[in-house]
Amino acid sequence: MTDTKHPTLSMVLAGLMLLAAILACGAAAAGNIRIRDLPQFICATSTPLATHTQAPTQAQPPIYRPPSGYATYTPVPGCIWNGSVCATNTPRPGGSYSTPGYYVPGATSTPRPTHTPWPTPTPYVLTGRFFLGADVYTGGFESEISLRLRIEGVQVYPLDAARQVVAWQIEIENVGQVVYATIPGGQVFVAEVSAEGMPRTGQWWASAEAAQAVGIALEPEALDALEVQPGQVYRLTLTAFTPVGEPVRFGWVLDPLADGRDGDLVGGNVAYWASDVSAECTINPGSGVIVPTPSGLAPTPTPSRTPQYPPWCTWCGQ
Repeated sequence: MTDTKHPTLSMVLAGLMLLAAILACGAAAAGNIRIRDLPQFICATSTPLATHTQAPTQAQPPIYRPPSGYATYTPVPGCIWNGSVCATNTPRPGGSYSTPGYYVPGATSTPRPTHTPWPTPTPYVLTGRFFLGADVYTGGFESEISLRLRIEGVQVYPLDAARQVVAWQIEIENVGQVVYATIPGGQVFVAEVSAEGMPRTGQWWASAEAAQAVGIALEPEALDALEVQPGQVYRLTLTAFTPVGEPVRFGWVLDPLADGRDGDLVGGNVAYWASDVSAECTINPGSGVIVPTPSGLAPTPTPSRTPQYPPWCTWCGQ
């Protein structure tokens, strides 16, 4: 079942108005708002094994050649006069070698071949639906900005038999060198609610009224225009009214200025986090991750006919 509400259109249009205001005031250019790259989750991979050091070439120890040509000492010519007899000198004890001992180098074995390095682990990359809590990287290739995005911490607050408030946390980190301009409350929404096994899809957008209904204090940046400087990290809480059920899927419009529509959703390159994603890896890579070149183009909504705006909305479509 698909749920489309007029507040959805008004929220999106209001968000686009704010983005247009940012552009008009010169605070940001389109390059600071639009993300046209494929969003990716890169699993933490093991550290490559170090190449084994080959054993050194073996060499035999030096060989000792003993001295040769030993001869005893000979008497010293002459004699010693003892007063009556000239006795012949006796030789000194021992003798000497004509050739002293020496060492010769030992034999050397054939050098061993160098070990082949271990292959670098292949990164595990997701480019479709992401699990809640996944660090998703996008930008830096087709887009000027580079970001790390995350959705997690989903909580449900019942109101009545038909409505509830869903609260969730988002995290935005600017990992590039260009300022990022965004309106979190106008780009992140609840996309699917499931009740008794029946999914209900739509766009339920964040609102301050939903937070007030359950006593949650929102950060001032959650529903306002936000500039994320390079290196900055924002962690914000968003709240939205939804039909009763389990929040299953959340969407993030990465390119709100795209010239297209997906049903009644204005914009393009929408990334989705879902609670029912079964991924082989759910370990975030941490800081310093190397983002691979996207394997394909970012998903874009199919352009449709020119949207029909209500007569009172004189600024719509401008």
